[in-house]
Amino acid sequence: ILGAAGANNIFRDFPNAPFPGTWYSGALANSLAGSDLNFATQEINAQFNVNLGNPGCLDGSPFYLGLDNNHGGNTDLVTVLLHEFSHGFGFQTFTNTSSGALNGGFPSVFDRFLFDDTSGQTWVQMTSDSQRQASAINTNNLTWSGPVVTNDVHSTLATPLLKVNSPAGIAGNYTVGTAAFGPPLATSGVTAGLVQGSPADGCASMASLSGKLALIDRGSCNFTVKVKNAQNAGAIGVVIANNDSANPTVVVQMGGSDSSIVIPAVSISFNNGNTIKGQLGGGVNATMRLDTSLPGGADAQGRALLFAPNPFQGGSSVSHWDSTAYPNQLMEPGINGDLTHSVVPNADLTLSLLRDVGWKANAIGDNQFFARQHYLDFLNREPDTSGLRFWADGIYACGLDQACIDVHRINTSAAFFLSIEFQQTGYLVYRVYKGAYGNISGAPVPIRFSEFIPDTIEIGNGVVVGQGNWQALLEANKQAYTLDVVQRSRFTSLYPTSMTPAAFVDQMFLNAGVTPSTTDRNAAINEFGSAGNTADVNARSRALRDVAENATLNQQEFNKAFVLMQYYGYLRRNPYDPPELTLDYQGYNFWLGKLNSFGNYIDAEMVKAFITSDEYRKRFGQ
Repeated sequence: ILGAAGANNIFRDFPNAPFPGTWYSGALANSLAGSDLNFATQEINAQFNVNLGNPGCLDGSPFYLGLDNNHGGNTDLVTVLLHEFSHGFGFQTFTNTSSGALNGGFPSVFDRFLFDDTSGQTWVQMTSDSQRQASAINTNNLTWSGPVVTNDVHSTLATPLLKVNSPAGIAGNYTVGTAAFGPPLATSGVTAGLVQGSPADGCASMASLSGKLALIDRGSCNFTVKVKNAQNAGAIGVVIANNDSANPTVVVQMGGSDSSIVIPAVSISFNNGNTIKGQLGGGVNATMRLDTSLPGGADAQGRALLFAPNPFQGGSSVSHWDSTAYPNQLMEPGINGDLTHSVVPNADLTLSLLRDVGWKANAIGDNQFFARQHYLDFLNREPDTSGLRFWADGIYACGLDQACIDVHRINTSAAFFLSIEFQQTGYLVYRVYKGAYGNISGAPVPIRFSEFIPDTIEIGNGVVVGQGNWQALLEANKQAYTLDVVQRSRFTSLYPTSMTPAAFVDQMFLNAGVTPSTTDRNAAINEFGSAGNTADVNARSRALRDVAENATLNQQEFNKAFVLMQYYGYLRRNPYDPPELTLDYQGYNFWLGKLNSFGNYIDAEMVKAFITSDEYRKRFGQ
């Protein structure tokens, strides 16, 4: 036993109680009532095992006391605390789950959302103790019907898969086991050519696997050794084929620990391994990913499963998620080493359930959620594991120092605009529009939100700075993007091919509001060579990029773009959209004036104002 906690007192029919005749945990009842209903006692009673790690009690695996989740083979105390305190907040029923008897004849608020798929009833709707008793052991059929959890299931739970994209003869989804080490699979997936590692068992230094998924045979050495060798050879993911011919359809879960592994790994069965190996000569392309259309740990209707083993397990049954949930959830009946300290979607459903039973909460307060949202809002992609952990851990390191937390959140937030990735994608899109079209008529900015988002996604597609050959991919994206822009009707209508190169370039610098140096102007004009017109679309593309990447333009528009991205990133709207009261960019101009006056976002308190605003926070909860 790692620890135990639960409500120290329960209340019903208190002021503001959402449901009459219903038990609520003391902490939740206080929150809903707006007062301390029993100030003489604590709300949560908790105990934790001080003998953990001593002989006879999980020998050698004591509590890890750090806040950074780097627990290795030890037991992460923060995870245990989060689990147990969540019970105390109301992640539990006060009905006797062994007998089905209601506490004093009244149900818990928890019971209102316990839905039995077989009977089609909630525990509150059931008319006898025996019905609830039977439901508590109705394995894979006891679910949670709360609307918040059900809404969040598909963004949180998923099924790990290996999808073979080609050749057509073996294309399809393959069942996989996952690894206890390395980063988890992502919904966006990792796609590449799948090739046989050499040596095949991956137990020694391997031939180059640069940019590939490596297929490696199980056996002879630890899983972590195989994956690390493949990583060292340049692989971006590993698929390990089982070698157990006596059990040809079995898929294994891979244990082990190695914090230096930064690529994902999955395992497949012996039969599936042979199927894929038979096609490697013709080239196999595959994706390792999470499929959110098949949420692991949910029923066919997308309701999350609760733990209902048969026979009944006292202390575990009903008041936990089922152990089939993937990824592992904080509120499963046993601890898992891959749990994060996040309790919100898309990592975890704990806060979702607590909101269903009545808590008011906002996911943006969760450090991991906060960091992940910035990847989505500014880089338009899911975070890479190492990056997400870096930013979240930087905030966690503040402990309970709220001033430190506030500063780290502001700096984390600003860092996304200042990052190489955003500067070379989103900010470049801004400058392309500035050079191509100038400012929008009557506005101080060149691009609308509806234009900015798809173009930024286009130019940043697949780019993760610091991973793989990102520089080459970014350069290819830039070339493809500017070539696309110059062939759009809006651009061609403004720049007929009969224009001379000099007129073409001068018009773009005029739009940009930049007086170029002779060197910069000539470099853009010379993209057309000796041609007397600007019909060459590739030369047009290069000239547009020369203007957009002009150093003067970059410096001149920096603060303007920074302010505009506060609206596009945090509020996901134009500066003149509701709830703004005017169409004259009054709010935008106010913040631009402050930023120009103070010289930096900290003294101007601009980032702070946006990330603490009601409009921003209401995107994520109450």
